[in-house]
Amino acid sequence: MKEIKENYALKVKPRRFIYHVTCSSHRESILKNGLLGCPKKINGFRNAIFAHNSPMPDYSWYPFCFDAGWGWDYSLKFDDPVDSFAHQMEQNGYDFWRIDTWEFKKEWFLDDVGMNDFYEGSRFPFLIVTFDNIPPTALKRFRFHAEPKVIHFDGVAHLEGRFRAA
Repeated sequence: MKEIKENYALKVKPRRFIYHVTCSSHRESILKNGLLGCPKKINGFRNAIFAHNSPMPDYSWYPFCFDAGWGWDYSLKFDDPVDSFAHQMEQNGYDFWRIDTWEFKKEWFLDDVGMNDFYEGSRFPFLIVTFDNIPPTALKRFRFHAEPKVIHFDGVAHLEGRFRAA
């Protein structure tokens, strides 16, 4: 097995907003303390916080690797191509945390292991990792809403999508 330094050596510049997914049971702790990497060495690394470097969640995020026990959640089933993603995430109690990388100015690295497993060696940084704790000030919880939201202001209407701040 390669040393962790070799796996996570390529620095990347993430989008301004990136996303971390975790079980909703961690919500209160995250609101209070932010995202904290596990100090115990697990699978060859410690203090890692993983994120998706894409503008919003979609089917390309499958399979999902979540914080719960550093394991895989295979309980999610995608039978309905239109609504299944949002429905399964809501039903299974996951939170999406938007990380503002302008607020959190630390180094991010390509998640080589995840990229090789799920993106067949692509070097575009869809999956990234940092080794610094992320403070609550750089985080905002997002969720899927049942319907889009229409905002009327001064004669103009704006449509917010289903994925928006909680």
